[in-house]
Amino acid sequence: MRNDMIKKTVTLIFLSIICFNANSQITFMRAAQDGDANAQYKLGKMYSQDNKYQKNIETAVKWYKKAADQNQKDAAFALGELYYQGIEIEKNYHLAFKYFNQADTLGMYEASFCLGEMYENGVGVNKNIQTAFNYYKKAADKGNLAKAMFKTGTMLYYGQGCKKDIPKGINYIKLAFNEGYPTALEFWNKEELWQYED
Repeated sequence: MRNDMIKKTVTLIFLSIICFNANSQITFMRAAQDGDANAQYKLGKMYSQDNKYQKNIETAVKWYKKAADQNQKDAAFALGELYYQGIEIEKNYHLAFKYFNQADTLGMYEASFCLGEMYENGVGVNKNIQTAFNYYKKAADKGNLAKAMFKTGTMLYYGQGCKKDIPKGINYIKLAFNEGYPTALEFWNKEELWQYED
């Protein structure tokens, strides 16, 4: 008797979750069709992930583009990632750069970091270490990204793309490992940077 009650309760919970998710998709779909950029982004995200909804990258890209056309920064960044990685979509560094640049302009500092990588490695753009440094520093200073702090720190430490400034570089590296970035701690110990501390 008790097992039957538990089974019925679990079934009801499961069904309510399914109904909630279906209703939430319908709600996003209506809002997206009405031109809501945030709903368009969320709908794109739903279609781009392996979850309860049917994954469809083409549909995801369609909704991301509609949102990005309205300057929705998360959608622009998502498009940049899709085109950069080329997973289930044709790799296109030109479009990746375009959308990362848009997201960066809108204040998405993860995109600033990605632009730094593109300039550092000459992927989709001409290689330019100084421009790469500027994007990494922007992501570190404004976006508070640990990986950008580390990159900025090492570039200052070695004088890559900027004037060499060991104390300033060490400060950025320390900030990165204080944020929990493991590579920064490894670098700190390997280079024995503790010896520079007062």
